[in-house]
This record gives sequence, C-alpha cells and structure tokens, in this order.
Amino acid sequence: MIDVTNIVKRYGQNTVLNRATFQIQDGQLTTILGPSGCGKSTLLRCLNRLERFDQGHLRIGDVEVSGTEEKPLSAAQEKELTRRLRASVGIVFQNFNLFPHLTVIDNCARAPMIIKRLDRKAAEDVARHYLEKVGLSEKINFYPAQLSGGQQQRVAIARALAMEPEVMLFDEPTSALDPQLIQGVAKMLRALDDLGKTLVVVSHDMNFARRISDQVIYFEGGHAVEAGTAEEVFANPKMPETRAFMQSFHDDAAN
Repeated sequence: MIDVTNIVKRYGQNTVLNRATFQIQDGQLTTILGPSGCGKSTLLRCLNRLERFDQGHLRIGDVEVSGTEEKPLSAAQEKELTRRLRASVGIVFQNFNLFPHLTVIDNCARAPMIIKRLDRKAAEDVARHYLEKVGLSEKINFYPAQLSGGQQQRVAIARALAMEPEVMLFDEPTSALDPQLIQGVAKMLRALDDLGKTLVVVSHDMNFARRISDQVIYFEGGHAVEAGTAEEVFANPKMPETRAFMQSFHDDAAN
C-alpha cells in the first residue's frame, strides 16, 4: 500500500529526511518510533502532501509522487496530485486541528465537500455515519471548545474517516490525552484496523506501540533504521541504534 524510496527533505541546510526507505503492506498497522527530532512527523506530513520532499519517490495505492527536484510540477498538476493523494490518505493531527468556528458536523463534512465534491446533504450524511461510529452522534451541533480532549480526538478521527481513505495517519495520538484514555485510543485504532484500513502511527509511547502494532519501524537520523514485528523490534532488535534506543527505554522504566 505504501512504498517510500530514498526520500530526502531539507529545510535550508538541515536535512530532516535522509534517504528514508520502507514499505507498509495493505491493511497493516505500523508504528514509527524514534527519538525527538528524527524526522517522524515530517515524514508523516510528506505522506499527506502537507510537506513537499526534495528527492526520492512515494507511492500510496495508485498515486505516485516524486521529489520536487526530480519532477517539478505546474500549479495545476500540483493541485490535482494533492487532491488525489488526500482523497485516499487521511491524517489526525497531534493537536487535532479542528476548525474552532465550525460545529462538529461541519468540521467533518467540509473536506468531502471540497475534495470529493459532494453536495452538502451527501457530505453531512457521511459525517453523521462516522460520528456515530466514534460515539459522538449527540454532539454534532457542538463546537470544539465545548468538547473534552478525548471527544475532540474522536471528532478528528471521524473527520478523517469521512473522506473514506484507504490510509489513515496519526501523529502522536496519545500525547495530548490522560493515561486512562490511552486504552480507548488503542481499541479505536484496532477497530479501524479491523475495517481493513492501513494505519500509520507516529508515537513516542513504547508500551502503546508494542500493544497495537503489526509492524514497527525504528527511525533515527532521518531514515528507517529497522523494521519488523513489534516482538522482533522490541525483544530482539538487529541494529545497534535500535538496541541502544530500546535499552534506554528499559533503563528509564527501571528507574
């Protein structure tokens, strides 16, 4: 479903992604782990075209994207490529990024109207369906400020689902939540996994990642150092960088 090949992303002289390469299979729940500043969130934004990468190649489903230095696009080509990619790839941001001036249902109906060109009634029908899926049918006319953090996150998930994407991206889905809500997030991700969605989760929460993941990718220095099942990467990492990171996690837990 996702094939990332030698992606390079720079900000001025700073190389954030350094020939990042990995694959994610259709229907797989993959967690990307790594130290702060290693490029995890930047990578996620490249997968949704919120960031343009400089070199390399990305394929998600039948949508292919090349680095801007290799294949410059006209404004019209860029607009169409972005529309196609975002029609199949949804993202849930770390801070949810709900529109504060829109109600819950308007937050969820907006993208299907703009990107998929649905009329308002059809978009609202889709939005209601997914708000019911996340247990927020009774909150459709509320504004984000009237919701708890956990409810805001569920709106953000419903908003992404309303585009009916093949791929869902989650940037640190547990970081803004109280510990008692993290188990609920794990259950929700597994429910999406059961729907056959391909899920990519960026997280710093090692226990959470070990519990939910089909595949774990350890990221460091702007590239994928190691990939495998959760058991392989956590219990028997092959690369010295991964072993050092896992050891630091175990040392912190022991203290």
